[in-house]
Amino acid sequence: MNRSTCRVSLAKVTRRFLEALTGAKEDSYYRVLDGLSLGRRDDLSATKAARARGTTVKTMLKYAPGAIEMRGGRYVIAPSDRLPRRMRMLTAQGEEIVRTTSSRTATRISDHNNAIRAYVLTQDTMDLARFKGKTVRGGGQVYEFATDRRTIDRYVRAGAVHFVDIYARGAAA
Repeated sequence: MNRSTCRVSLAKVTRRFLEALTGAKEDSYYRVLDGLSLGRRDDLSATKAARARGTTVKTMLKYAPGAIEMRGGRYVIAPSDRLPRRMRMLTAQGEEIVRTTSSRTATRISDHNNAIRAYVLTQDTMDLARFKGKTVRGGGQVYEFATDRRTIDRYVRAGAVHFVDIYARGAAA
């Protein structure tokens, strides 16, 4: 893939592109995002990360052209990307859908979700402590991470906390 082709493809992966995805294409896109995340976290090649998440490098190049680089004849996952995502995040006001184009923001939201999961399972607030008073920006808004035990417990009991999928699906999300 030459540089000019990559630029044309990058322009297509926008918020509008994400909102138009449905069904199998949306599933493919989120498998690509999961593969990128896994590859960064576990220092895997693009091929191994794609295989582990049930996709291919070809699909990763289609949906995330700027996040995969060719180095020394191998596809390597870039340290970060600017792909659009809609993610679930628990705030003091409840679950919010955060629209972000930053893989680093997505990682912080995911880490917070994992800290909430650890709290729910063990009642240990140690992992939540590092999010106290912290915020993320997305879609022109600022969201503060939920860290208060009572607030989290209330939303867990109400069924407002989702651990199955951190991504918000569908165009309405």
